Amino acid sequence: MNKKIIKYLVLLYTGFTSYITIECLYRNYSYFLMGVCGAIDFILIDSINDKISWNIPLIIQGIIGSAIITFTELIVGELDKHILHIGMWDYSNMLFNFDGVICLEFSLIWILISIYAIFIGDFINYYLLREGEKPYYIIFGKKFSW
Repeated sequence: MNKKIIKYLVLLYTGFTSYITIECLYRNYSYFLMGVCGAIDFILIDSINDKISWNIPLIIQGIIGSAIITFTELIVGELDKHILHIGMWDYSNMLFNFDGVICLEFSLIWILISIYAIFIGDFINYYLLREGEKPYYIIFGKKFSW
C-alpha cells in the first residue's frame, strides 16, 4: 500500500478516536460527526509544519490549530443547528459565543488540544512512519526536541 495512504489512514484514525475519547471523557458521550471533525482537524493541524517553518513558536502553532478547530466547529455547529437538528452542543450560555456554536472559552482550550495534536502528529510522522526531520519546538524562545 502507498506510504501516503497509510499515513493519512493513521492520521484519520488517530484524529477520529482522539476527538471521540476527549469528548467522552469530558461529557460522557460524543457523536460520529464529531469524530469526523476530529479526523479532518488532525490532518489539517498535522500539516502546519509542512506549510510553515518549524521555527514558529509552538504557542503560535497551537493558536493556528485552534483557529482550524474553531472554524470546523462553526461549520459543523451551524450545519447541526440549522439542518441536522441533532443538538450536538450548545454554547449559548457561554460568554463570547457566536450563535451558540463557537465560544472563546473553548477556542482557548483548542490551543492546548492543538499542541497535543502537533506532538502526536509529529510522533506518528517521525517515529512511526519514519518520514520528515526530527521534530523540534520553539517554547519560550528555546529549541526543544524529543
